[in-house]
Amino acid sequence: MPNSLEQWVEDLRAKDLPVLSRTAAALASLPPRANSLTAAEIAKVVYRDPLMTLKVLTVVNGMRRGRITSDITTVEHAVMMFGINPFFARFQRLATVEEGLGQDGATFVELIKVIARARHAAHLAWDWAVLRQDVRADEVYIAASLQHMGEMALWCFAPEQGLRVRRLMRLNGTDMPTMFREVMGFDLGEFQMALGRAWNLPETYLDFMDPQNASRSRVLEATLAASIAGRAETGWYGEGLLKDMEAVATLLHMGEGETVARIHQQSVLAAREWEWNEVPPAAAWLPMLPGPWPAEPEEGEPPARSVCLAPHPEVEHAMVKEIDAHMDGTLDLHELMTLVLKGMHEGLGLERVLFALLAADLAKVKAKYVLGAERDSPLRRFEFGMNPPSHLFARLMDKMQGVWFRAANREQLEPLLPPSIRGMIGEGEFYAMSVHVHDKPVGLFYGDRRHGACELDTHSYEEFKSLCLKAAQGLAHLAKPKPH
Repeated sequence: MPNSLEQWVEDLRAKDLPVLSRTAAALASLPPRANSLTAAEIAKVVYRDPLMTLKVLTVVNGMRRGRITSDITTVEHAVMMFGINPFFARFQRLATVEEGLGQDGATFVELIKVIARARHAAHLAWDWAVLRQDVRADEVYIAASLQHMGEMALWCFAPEQGLRVRRLMRLNGTDMPTMFREVMGFDLGEFQMALGRAWNLPETYLDFMDPQNASRSRVLEATLAASIAGRAETGWYGEGLLKDMEAVATLLHMGEGETVARIHQQSVLAAREWEWNEVPPAAAWLPMLPGPWPAEPEEGEPPARSVCLAPHPEVEHAMVKEIDAHMDGTLDLHELMTLVLKGMHEGLGLERVLFALLAADLAKVKAKYVLGAERDSPLRRFEFGMNPPSHLFARLMDKMQGVWFRAANREQLEPLLPPSIRGMIGEGEFYAMSVHVHDKPVGLFYGDRRHGACELDTHSYEEFKSLCLKAAQGLAHLAKPKPH
């Protein structure tokens, strides 16, 4: 494991920066409309995810050649430099955070909090830059969204150290930079700057992160926005937050009351993206009265997920169209299952989905592709034997059929779920469906929304079965012998 700033930066230099799976799915749905899309429309999708924004800027600035001598500082400019179709080709296969961290673990939740904070800060900084008639307000917007770039990198690539930092923050009641230095042995700001240079981040944004530029107006906009977005996560009445708002009022030459109202307004606009961020927005605490903030959960308690994944039918449709476009056998098994599982996860809003493959000896069905389950989840070890075929999943394999386990049939079906299977999938409702190709069993799909508050529904079940059928069609084409 690296033990110095230089070693950490060198280790991360060549890492493939992941993005949110929702971002990957949204971008994957755009190529069919490439001829009518503008760079601004593509950038709008990218800007929702600070990780994707960072990825685009570092990639395009790392490949500059010849006549391109100046930094490319916006996503719109990057898209125009690539060209729309080459842009989609370059970012066609994106590593996702969910694949690396799972979706229910503490590290994923902490990363999502930072991303939501960055988006909140970007809204605030953009508004102030426009008020100050900054002709490059988009750079201030991006700079604010990247103010916590080092912390995002920590959660993406060093989650164990991130959890240790959070634990010490909770125990000592101190801030991230202090405990980061305690754990990592070097300064968070220095790490962020060094990583930005290693990743070819435009000099414009390194200037925003440089403490020597702290008094510049544009830098103040980004840093105050990031500070307010962070402080507001634990209420709107803290002394530090009020001082930040006073500083903004001075910067904008506005009255404090008008400034506070404007900050609240922009925070509400940022909060409308809660479905994308999947964590409670800071604006949710605006109606609260002054008082102490509730203590954080004790170490070991599972992180609370207050919102359910929202279905996105356009993502499901995009995945289906992509599968249909490759019914000539040009997709391999991994590519096919990636599309199907993203359709279930992103399109239907199922938190945890998997495909389990029947072994060659026909004796066991074992999870091969899992999406949405944390790295240590028992669901990732999902498997069951085919003999004797007495339990529910083995019975499903007799023919291509599905089941929605719910309250209406629980009494009848619960005895068919032995403790070993319940230990893997947990309690609650789920969908499951077997897949057959040429009348022979191949595997089984499973999906749930994990939490009882996130209920399954008839429409999602029908769409789940439809995606399973689409997977069976794709598998049938994979099974076709290739011409010599």
